[in-house]
Amino acid sequence: MKILRATTNEIVVSVARRPDGGWPGLRLRLDGQDYATINPGAAIAGDAASAELTIPLPRLGENRPREISVLDAETGKVAPGSGLAPIATEKKLRALVIYPAGEVYEHDKVRWYRAPMDKLLSEYFNIGDMIVYDSTLKLLRYAHLEPMKIMSPTEADIERYASEFDYVFVRGSNFIHEKMEWFRAIEVLERVKLPVYAIGVGAQASQNRAIQLPEKSKRFWQIVGERCASIGVRGAFSAETLRQNGIGNVTVVGCPSIFRTRKRDLAIRIPDQREIRKVAFSLRREADPTYTADPEAYLRQQKAALLKVDDQSDMVMSSHGEQEEKAFFLRDEAAKAKAVAEFVHTGWWSGPDDARMRTIYEKQLFSFFDVERYDQFAQGLDLAVGYRVHGVLPAIAHGVPGVLVAYDTRSQELAETLKIPVVPEAAIAEGGWRAVYQDAPLNAFARSYAQSYDRMRDFLDLNGVPHRM
Repeated sequence: MKILRATTNEIVVSVARRPDGGWPGLRLRLDGQDYATINPGAAIAGDAASAELTIPLPRLGENRPREISVLDAETGKVAPGSGLAPIATEKKLRALVIYPAGEVYEHDKVRWYRAPMDKLLSEYFNIGDMIVYDSTLKLLRYAHLEPMKIMSPTEADIERYASEFDYVFVRGSNFIHEKMEWFRAIEVLERVKLPVYAIGVGAQASQNRAIQLPEKSKRFWQIVGERCASIGVRGAFSAETLRQNGIGNVTVVGCPSIFRTRKRDLAIRIPDQREIRKVAFSLRREADPTYTADPEAYLRQQKAALLKVDDQSDMVMSSHGEQEEKAFFLRDEAAKAKAVAEFVHTGWWSGPDDARMRTIYEKQLFSFFDVERYDQFAQGLDLAVGYRVHGVLPAIAHGVPGVLVAYDTRSQELAETLKIPVVPEAAIAEGGWRAVYQDAPLNAFARSYAQSYDRMRDFLDLNGVPHRM
């Protein structure tokens, strides 16, 4: 038995037959008091091994239950998902987010945190995380949103979360790996009995390998798995990683960023090659071992791809958080000088007088601190290619065709999940966008978009996530 979802109107329970072929009786409790005993056999037709049972709840007005539980009527065993507050579908919902990525304004728009110029220039932050956060907010239904404190929550914080909020969600990101730090999130969740939803989370590794999570991370994902029907992961690698660590209720859903415009019937343009002029090349110079096994070759091939795409189009290089690119975007002369020194040191520039690269950085660089700015930028593109998942996915959400470069498990599994054309690093390095722009894969992807959209929407429905898809 498991509670899949619960609202103040109904509760949905998955139940399996006993070894003797019968159905276990269910005892339903509201706020610790027995409410009803249900015999599934009287409501389930056929000879299926398992079924979902929908149990209507009484309309109690403002006295809605704060805790719903289901037990095996014979053994007293409590079903996973019990002890949580149901979602009050008629009210204005209050949501908590674990690990936000930016400040929210106008309800569901995200921009990076305000900071002095020297702090913006000196610190790296992943703009992709900001886009995922913004995209997730555009899918969810809520009236009020707050970050859940996981580093130093007070007793008053925990009591307020438990009494005033309706659900918790984990922002989609690379949260499934050996070094992930959850601080006091486990403690807070164990005391705050609310549903928890994970939407598009993923495992991170430079290559397909087994990831053994530490016990604290396992416990975190166990709690999430117990609080929802299924954990939404971005691809097969992430799903298998959780299963290998003992968390089995997972569903592959892709990433919210590709659905951010909430258009199921989105028309993805597939122009003739001769019509393509404006191409965005998304840059990722990060080259640590979690992303690539050979950093030197990675940078060399990326530069070759960048220059080849520049030869073939009116290219704009989009930057997504690296400090050195921000120095050029923000036009800080001292920071630019340090950036050039770093480029020369790593071989990204052939020397301080690399005229070709300087022209790209001075005149063809795009970056942003507000996701809405990327939406505006993307709508003027003919094609998005490159190394950043979130240089391609949000452009596709506006009908722009996209091609991803496969260099790690994340880009590969997302491409496979969403049917996005994905190419080896060498292919675009040798032939630019023209070598990888192929009508057949792009048309197949365009045809599959509605199916991918339905999969995400069905996942949200399965979990009872309040949404706007």
